[in-house]
Amino acid sequence: MTYSYQRRKRRGGRGLMTLLILLLPAALVVLPTSMLLIAGLIPTIVAIIVDRDTEKSAALTVGAMNLCGVAPFIVQLWQQGHTVTLAMRMLTTPHTWLVMFGAAALGWLMYFFIPQIVVAVASLRAQSKIKELEERRALLIADWGTEIMARPDADKAEPAGLMDNLGESDEKRS
Repeated sequence: MTYSYQRRKRRGGRGLMTLLILLLPAALVVLPTSMLLIAGLIPTIVAIIVDRDTEKSAALTVGAMNLCGVAPFIVQLWQQGHTVTLAMRMLTTPHTWLVMFGAAALGWLMYFFIPQIVVAVASLRAQSKIKELEERRALLIADWGTEIMARPDADKAEPAGLMDNLGESDEKRS
């Protein structure tokens, strides 16, 4: 290991320790909220650990959805007195866990399926554009003939699919 890598690693560890030292008293001041957040954001913590992507897109997606699932219970906790007893009562209710973890599950589904949907839509759009351009090309050849296609690299083979309709348009013209 290089010296700079070791130094960065040590400095990052120090920053995390400083953050924990600052957050611990704050977490104790708002203990009921902290209890609910720590328990409810377990899927986000897991996503941070297992996501090897440098951009942490899984952690961001799961975390955002997970926070959406935890937020209503935090608001309810604040509105109903902000006590440890109320936080414990919420954490012992299956409905609370279902909403918090269900929202995180929706985040995982979004992370896995939205990229595939985007690729499929982009592919369909590209295929549609190719078909449209081939139809326009066939109309131009029908109007102007094949002699307008002469070019310096005419000895090279035509790309597949571009000359498929050529025979039909020549027959229609004569």
